[in-house]
Order: sequence, then C-alpha cells, then structure tokens
Amino acid sequence: MLQRREANLLLEIIDRSIRCGTEEDFRQLVPSLQDLIPFEFALCVLSGSNCSSAEPYHMVNVSYPSAWLDLYLSERLDKVDPVLMEHRLHFGVQYWSDSYEKHTGHEQFVTLAEDHGLKTGYSYGLKTESGKMASLFSFGGRSMKRVLRTCSILRRIVPHLHQALVRIMREKSHRVAPDPGLSAREKEVLKWVMAGKSNWEISEILKISERTVKYHVQNIMQKVHAVTRAQAVAISVEEGLIDIE
Repeated sequence: MLQRREANLLLEIIDRSIRCGTEEDFRQLVPSLQDLIPFEFALCVLSGSNCSSAEPYHMVNVSYPSAWLDLYLSERLDKVDPVLMEHRLHFGVQYWSDSYEKHTGHEQFVTLAEDHGLKTGYSYGLKTESGKMASLFSFGGRSMKRVLRTCSILRRIVPHLHQALVRIMREKSHRVAPDPGLSAREKEVLKWVMAGKSNWEISEILKISERTVKYHVQNIMQKVHAVTRAQAVAISVEEGLIDIE
C-alpha cells in the first residue's frame, strides 16, 4: 500500500501526463517516477502492434545509455531480446529476469545488456484502443528488485504515460517537420554512416580528421533529434534528407 506522500506524488504524475503537450514535456515527466521506483534508465518506444523492427517506430530515450541503443539498433538485437519476445506474446508488466528464464539461449544478449548497466528491470507494454499501435516502457538499472509494489505502481501510471505518448506522437505526425538544414558535408558523412562505416573509416574516405567526423555526426544527431547514429539514419531516410542508393 502506498503512503500518503507517494499516493499524492502518483496523482501529480498522472495529472502532468494528462497535461503533457510535447515530447520534451514527456521526457522531463518520466524521471519524476524515480521517487516511486528506483530505476536508473528509462526508455519509451511506440511502434506498430506487431512490434516488428521493420515497422516505423518512435523512441523517446529518457536516460538509456546511448552506446547500448546504438549497438542494439545497428546489430538488430531486437531479434534476440527476450524482453521483446515476451512483449510480442502478451502485453503487461514483465520483470526482465523472468523473461530471460522463459526465453533461454540468449545469454550473450543478457551479458551485453549487463555490460551497459542494464542488469535488472521492468518493462510494460500496452496497445492503443484501435490495436494498431503498441508501446513499451522499460525501466532498468543495476539492482532493481522484483517486488509487487513496483508492479502495482507501473500498472497505475504507465497507462497514463502510454496515452500521453500516443497523443504527442499523433500531434507531431500531423505537423510538417521543418528542414533541419543538413550541410552537404553532413549529408556526405551521413551516407557513410548509413553504409556502416566507423568515424575512423569515414575520416579516411573523406580525408578529414576523425575528430571532425565526430563533430559532424553529433551535429547531425542534434539537427534530426536522434539519440543514436542508427536512429539518425532512419529519421533522415524517412524524411527524405538522404537517398538510399
């Protein structure tokens, strides 16, 4: 049972989720849950109901390690992610260790996640009323224990976060995105990133320093509002900023 202070905080977060109007509002809202749930990292993803990596998706990275997301997307780790496998079977709260035990044979994935600080955690998946879209909210850390209290809090708050995320993304999709203004050099760098080249390899190809390549990549990610190199490529292709040759 929640204490009065915790119950009031929960109601405050629900109220903020209802009034949440932008992605930045949403990104600032999620960390307030840390007063109720002891997580270190949070990630929110909205995709088609089949949760396929081939479907368009939108990811709001609140605090996940960028290096992990870059690795996850570039290496297509969604194919061997036990949490995502369980999410595709049914929607609701899952404790990561339970999913790891249920979907065996993916020890390398688990080790990689732990190496990035994602040792334990919870994920909660929901569908929209139409059933056409699904969300997955993940909260992880190095020592999150399996307790009923955390599950109860997630069941009370995540549906409101889900509604807020769906509403924000729908409104965002109806707005015409402004041209981020990528320079010719940035587009050139981005094409080599899309080809899977490292910063060093791109520097050798373009005859510029590796530091300059890194600077261009950071500018690109900032301009297209991406959290990883792979996401920057996906957004740029989707918005027609670069062509797939």
